[in-house]
Amino acid sequence: MSVQRALTLADRPAAAREAVDERGLVELAREGDGLAFRRLVEPHLPLLYRIAARMTGERAIAEDAVQEALTIAFRRLGSYDPGASSSAEPFRAFLAAIAARQAHGLIRGERRRAKRQERATTPYREPGPEEMHRVARLEEALREALAALPKKRREAVLLRLDAGLSHREIAAAIGSSEGSVRVLVHQALAELKERLGELL
Repeated sequence: MSVQRALTLADRPAAAREAVDERGLVELAREGDGLAFRRLVEPHLPLLYRIAARMTGERAIAEDAVQEALTIAFRRLGSYDPGASSSAEPFRAFLAAIAARQAHGLIRGERRRAKRQERATTPYREPGPEEMHRVARLEEALREALAALPKKRREAVLLRLDAGLSHREIAAAIGSSEGSVRVLVHQALAELKERLGELL
């Protein structure tokens, strides 16, 4: 830095000097200067950890959120525009927003993982006699309801539900149009629901 530039900066208020320094560090970091990026983010780390910890409630997840946020912030420096923010500290706001989003995403993922684990560890329970009887009644009633359907409706709904075919595939299989198949499946489902309503 030239002596003239240093004297110019020294004459400015502290906030203005910090803004100039921040812009310079951003430019250096955009060019791949890791040290400049470190100097940029270090003053904001306590804030980022505080945001992440408040959202997640768990230190380890909060630390992961901050680490991911810093990685994302470094990648997004090219699109960072301090003039687009109304904040007096645009880079601080830029980092805080990323950290909040990452913390939210991680805690949601952790909750989903915990639910999956809980379901996986729930011991298998053999169905009781009443439940087995109910299932048997439902299966018998379903067979009777299907048998009562007109042939084309029955074929269409079985191919849709059991085989998982698309309406177009069913149309080709039973020699009908796709629109007709949609109507057949809809009618069949409505009739089955009506016949099995008490058992469902």
